[in-house]
Amino acid sequence: MLNYFLRKPKYPVICDVDGSVIAAKSEKSFLKCLAEISIDPEKNYNLLDANAEGWVFMPQYMAVSPLTLKKQWSKKELIAIFNNRKNLLPDGAQYSEKSLSSKRYDKIFGDIVELLLKSFALKRT
Repeated sequence: MLNYFLRKPKYPVICDVDGSVIAAKSEKSFLKCLAEISIDPEKNYNLLDANAEGWVFMPQYMAVSPLTLKKQWSKKELIAIFNNRKNLLPDGAQYSEKSLSSKRYDKIFGDIVELLLKSFALKRT
């Protein structure tokens, strides 16, 4: 079970765990993803929610908090996290950084969540 400090993030969320990027559409799926990767309980990890708001995941408390130094994430930063992740599939698919001004943040976020969920499903099979 996750604990939330002050309030909950707006799911889906994307979490960068030492370069391995995971996505989850609910608390239950987030916990499932966390169970399948290696987490250092002494570290804190960046988490982004669907509102482009920065959060922090603290594994030692199994808590998510909005109290972080990085509150807003740009489209370019989100794409960089995705494109530079360690857990790439063999095809090495990247998200295009072209025409960012014509794409809404929520569209980019949704596309990246779907790509991460698809790669996570393929990795498990």
